[in-house]
Amino acid sequence: MKMKLAFFLAKRYLMAKWSLMSTLSILMISFGVITLIVVLSIMNGFHNTFRRKILETNTYHVILQSHYTENFSLDNIKYILSKNKDIISVVPYYDGEGILKSKWFTKGIIIKAFPKNVLEIDEGFRREIKIPEGEFDLSADNHVLLGEELAREIGVEVGDFVSILTFQGEEFSLAKPNFKVFKIVGLFKTGYWEYDKSMAYINLESAYKLFGIEKEELTIGLKIQNIFKADRVVNWMRNSGLENFYILTWMDINRILFEALRNEKVGIGFVVMLIIVSGAFNIIGSLIMTTMDKKREIGILRAIGATPSLITRIFVIDGFYMGVIGSAIGVFLGFFLTLNIENIFSLFELIVNGLRRLFYMLFLSPLNILPLQDFEILSDSIYYLEGVPVEIHFWDVFIVSILAIVISVTAAYYPSRKAALMKPIETIRYE
Repeated sequence: MKMKLAFFLAKRYLMAKWSLMSTLSILMISFGVITLIVVLSIMNGFHNTFRRKILETNTYHVILQSHYTENFSLDNIKYILSKNKDIISVVPYYDGEGILKSKWFTKGIIIKAFPKNVLEIDEGFRREIKIPEGEFDLSADNHVLLGEELAREIGVEVGDFVSILTFQGEEFSLAKPNFKVFKIVGLFKTGYWEYDKSMAYINLESAYKLFGIEKEELTIGLKIQNIFKADRVVNWMRNSGLENFYILTWMDINRILFEALRNEKVGIGFVVMLIIVSGAFNIIGSLIMTTMDKKREIGILRAIGATPSLITRIFVIDGFYMGVIGSAIGVFLGFFLTLNIENIFSLFELIVNGLRRLFYMLFLSPLNILPLQDFEILSDSIYYLEGVPVEIHFWDVFIVSILAIVISVTAAYYPSRKAALMKPIETIRYE
């Protein structure tokens, strides 16, 4: 009964005299929730897209080095791994370095050797790799695919011939140079600029001759159903006869990079959360003003038997209402902005470029100054993106909303205690 009365009176207090401070409080909370949802969704999209491109096209979920253990063939390893249903693909590969020479340029590159049927055995690689020119064909020993940025840098096209120089032998002083001519059959794009400007793909048979290696020296890359269960797969491998192999998970390989991305998300989220805290201070001010305005009513309530705890509940519920309203508005607008972010960016670019062209025509064109370059929020040449990836995570939205409400309720506690401690006789006397 007391809770029903508290909710009823809180609603009456909040709606009877809707102040500018109350409106600002709700708007600040809404703006904070909107910003957090949009920022976190865009960061989730960027991080997950970035992680997927790296793991699917340039590395693996789990890798093991077969040449660290003697008397163990590649076929035996594949047989053991085939027993685990969490493992969806097993790809032997080799990473090496060499010098690529075209007609115009010479450049050091990373050479990645795959099985000829890599597209058949690695679905993730097939899904993520893009071939803007030519085709993905490693069927012949003299076929090579170059990164799109690498081909542009050294001035070659599909159908051209290039030579690759490598050095065989572990000791540098005893290393023997090896030279082979390749035909460019395609250009690839992984979506990660650093790889696309420095990597070439060949098949394993070419790698055996080019680097002078054996099957047992290959690295084995595994793709699994759930990348976040990689440690469980590793434990299974170590209990299945592969305990002497050198095994790494995707987090071991890219720990610094992915931890930096995670810390960036936490840091930006904390900074944006300060907007909601600013809204909380407005709630404090709003409820203190309400307390001052409602002194007489509070005194009457105390005089007719309202306890301090009831008065406290009334003002805390006011803060709760503000938090819920602000969060609801923020979630709705946050979803709308996130789902239409590319259209919003395009509209903003259109407006800015229109104003720039108008400014140029009115003031710069008569002076024979060159036209201004069009403004782009996310330029392809800088960010290497095909769009703005966004991913809305339910738990992010839920945590942001709950946190906004908790901050609002917490901010309401001080003015609620101030109202509850008012003495009814003195309040009524001076009113």
